[in-house]
Amino acid sequence: MRLMPGRMREVELVEAADEPARSRSAPEPDPGRRVDVELPDDVRAARGWVRRHAPWLVAAVAVVVGSLAGAQLVLDHREDARVAALAAVPGIVPPVDATVGVLWRADPLLAPALRSGAVVDGMLVGGVQDEAGAPAIVGLDPDTGVVAWRTPVDLPTPPRTSPELWNSCSAVPRGGSEVAVCVSQQVGEDVVGIPPSSVWVLDPADGRVLADREVEGGWGLTFSDGALVVARPVTDGGEPARTDAGTVRWQVRADDPVSGQTRWTWTTPPTDTVGREDGPEGATATGTASLETLDDHVVLVVDSHGWVLADDGELLLDVPLDPASWLQPARAGVFVESRWTSSAYSGTLLLADGSRVAIDETASWLAVDDGSAPDVMFTVGQAPGGADGLSGRSARTGQQLWHLDGTIVTSLLLDGTLYVATSDSLVAVDATSGDVHWRTPTDHLPQQLSTDGRYLLLPGLGVTLEAYTLTDGELAWTADLSDEVSDGRSTVLVAGFQSGWHDPRLYVWMDTGAIAVLG
Repeated sequence: MRLMPGRMREVELVEAADEPARSRSAPEPDPGRRVDVELPDDVRAARGWVRRHAPWLVAAVAVVVGSLAGAQLVLDHREDARVAALAAVPGIVPPVDATVGVLWRADPLLAPALRSGAVVDGMLVGGVQDEAGAPAIVGLDPDTGVVAWRTPVDLPTPPRTSPELWNSCSAVPRGGSEVAVCVSQQVGEDVVGIPPSSVWVLDPADGRVLADREVEGGWGLTFSDGALVVARPVTDGGEPARTDAGTVRWQVRADDPVSGQTRWTWTTPPTDTVGREDGPEGATATGTASLETLDDHVVLVVDSHGWVLADDGELLLDVPLDPASWLQPARAGVFVESRWTSSAYSGTLLLADGSRVAIDETASWLAVDDGSAPDVMFTVGQAPGGADGLSGRSARTGQQLWHLDGTIVTSLLLDGTLYVATSDSLVAVDATSGDVHWRTPTDHLPQQLSTDGRYLLLPGLGVTLEAYTLTDGELAWTADLSDEVSDGRSTVLVAGFQSGWHDPRLYVWMDTGAIAVLG
């Protein structure tokens, strides 16, 4: 029904609790009296519209509320997906919050499995030694520490005394799954020369040894694209070189870690050997090779020469090195020929197009690199107190894009933001522009910086863990783990509060050699 203009409607006046005081000159109305009031046409029209559309309005409000809730669910889902994707980035620790505590403990004999191990198809695989020094590879549940299997292994040359071993295990992809490859080498004062390395390939499910081999001391050893890569000295004809040879070539060969089938080989030009004058107990005359994998590159350094290969054996860079220089990876395909003179770094950027740019810095190491800001690389200077200043540079030209002053402790890269721990603060910097998003002072020197993709995790004073938000650097929570970590001991010396190498779990390493794993 359409409201007719000028029509009188009868209403009852009700005094509201917050109604303003009436003028004293106005007559007091009779509370029971009915008064005829003529409403303006626009008010009557609005009230009619509300009555006619009330069901629609209720539904619309419900839709808005539902939309807001749905939008929050979408945001939560996206955040969960982001954190899950970051879990595959090396160095990201599992999610933690203010309820973080000790998940499990490893005694001094089992602790090396965490410190040198890797998670392979869901199993934490690492090398250990028993009380007598006998080596073994163990598989642990990374969430509980329960030992699933233990495989004794033999060293290639049984030592005269109980040796101290350096162990390292890695996850190597093979046929849609992963195998565990563990390398062990004797270390210590009683070791003469460079001992050989033992390599064992194991099934992570049950610890079965699938293959094993020995790599001579001084040879290079790494893993790349699912292959075991070894650099060894050879003659011009590809035969093993004599230890007293004056000139050798270095053959780099990539083999399937289980079958041993060769995938590719590459050999250096002839190189003059660097002799040693420290007798038969010293290094052999052929020198030694350093071989490492960096992203999809294989880097070989022999004496005063370096070569960078693609993971299929193609030569990318041939770099003569000064006697006091070494080859370092940056990122985005850039390498740095670094030098140390007196108390400062200097070096040369080796860009992907082959050009060289002189700098007075060296490559900066990132605790986490998620691959964002792919056109930027980072370098640091040097001061008596540590790394002095951090620069962002164009990976294409080497030009300095920005510079951050301060003594740099460590840094990590997430979603295009570089999070930097300095001697007195945490700083979030746009990795491309250098704009400082936020800076949070700290009252202690950071020893390391970790992240679970949601917080920056910083060891605090004593046995405490501090969590700072990524968005604004505010302290989100602090967890004091002193009592739980000490486990009833009256005193406990914390030798390290850190995350693992291949298995980035937060743990506390104590003076006894034991480890408390956090989560």
